[in-house]
Amino acid sequence: MAAVWQQVLAVDARYNAYRTPTFPQFRTQYIRRRSQLLRENAKCGFEPGLRRQYLRLRSQLLALRYGPLSEQSSFRASSVRSSRTTLDRMEDFEEDPRAQGARGHRRSVSRGSYQLQAQMNRAVYDESLVPTSVAEASRAMAGDTTLSENYAFAGMHHIFDQHVDSAVPRLQFANDDKHLLACCSLDGTLSIMTLSPSPPTVKVTLKGHGGPVTDFAWSLSNDIIVSTSLDGTLRIWNTEDGRCIREVRDPESSELLCCTFQPMNNNLTVVGNSKHHLQVVNISTGKKVKGGSSKLTGRVLSLSFDAPGRILWAGDDRGSIFSFLFDMATGKLTKAKRLVVSEGSSICSISARSWISREARDPSLLINACVNKLLLYRVVDNDGTLQLKRSFPIQHGSQLVHSIFCPLMSFRQGACVVTGSEDACVYFFDVERNTKAIVNKLQGHGGPVLDVSFNCDESLLASADSTGMVIIWRREQK
Repeated sequence: MAAVWQQVLAVDARYNAYRTPTFPQFRTQYIRRRSQLLRENAKCGFEPGLRRQYLRLRSQLLALRYGPLSEQSSFRASSVRSSRTTLDRMEDFEEDPRAQGARGHRRSVSRGSYQLQAQMNRAVYDESLVPTSVAEASRAMAGDTTLSENYAFAGMHHIFDQHVDSAVPRLQFANDDKHLLACCSLDGTLSIMTLSPSPPTVKVTLKGHGGPVTDFAWSLSNDIIVSTSLDGTLRIWNTEDGRCIREVRDPESSELLCCTFQPMNNNLTVVGNSKHHLQVVNISTGKKVKGGSSKLTGRVLSLSFDAPGRILWAGDDRGSIFSFLFDMATGKLTKAKRLVVSEGSSICSISARSWISREARDPSLLINACVNKLLLYRVVDNDGTLQLKRSFPIQHGSQLVHSIFCPLMSFRQGACVVTGSEDACVYFFDVERNTKAIVNKLQGHGGPVLDVSFNCDESLLASADSTGMVIIWRREQK
């Protein structure tokens, strides 16, 4: 059960939108100070019964002051909803011949970086590596801390509110970076934030989209960000000065809903749109890659590659996940498998992982599908075929909620994943625990938590919600 002080903070956060509606900065300062005082008070060791009594009284007083709080009335997020269509023919787009091949974007990643990443991926996929299921050496390195203690995130390090009153659908720490974080907003902008040196600040705001920004991705070397928007454009940004390097318009003038870099060739980006099309784009030329297009059964909401970049999974708002084989030399997509997770539900998040823990190699996908469950699938073959392994109950019926694998493989027994939820909480689950899988639960958001992201060493966790608030959580110091 979450600490009582977290429950009190959650109640305050739910009512925070009613405080000084014309001064959002005050609301942020209030909830930040409230979190600090509650944490300090929790250290005094008061009787738990008294704290629970305070929680009840606090809830009653806020209800008398602002009126009863409806769950749905406090949720101010927009969701990219479904539209009718049927599977149609695949279309190819011509590309500049100079853009053929697997050469990396010079501004994005060096050839040496690609080679290093390739070596790492080959190591991950080396079938000769067969860790013992006992893993005594790994557990000895972990010390006496449990998985729950390792993921004891509670203290708020910082709160960003530059996108207040507009949902923040995605956020992500930069690759291999502890202090650089970016997020996109339905207000049409993106923010790049730096958490060190203190105090955390907004480093640069990326402005130029003419509509809500739906998704973005960092390049491997973090000097480029690509973003998609409902204005029908893909934009490439310089992360140092916020300059838009290139704008690529969708040839169908459709809304762009998601994007991801090809992990082994950051010259290529995959984009999904509202007219059910999936397309590979060469960001150096702005051209569509010939043979790099396909069509799904619905609006393309989520994308994820496996680590070597050989398999791409795409999810739509009709409840289907498609796997594609990716040709590294040409960028061509070949449709392989289709899985219907839940007819008519939105597959809003896909996250791929080659190893869940150090116990054994187990390629897996983590799926959010608007079915009030977080789903864990096993990848059973080289075509990306999926088999359901586990599910975990969360509140998720309509919003575009995302989840992640923890970036570090644990030395401890067990493995952790983190997800947002429509009940305004962040949940940690041990995917290898048969009962009582919840490892931790964070409360403090005032609306559905739409996305979560770890920094590279797991010392900080960021979460974003439908009200535009981004909270940076700090690991508890033991």
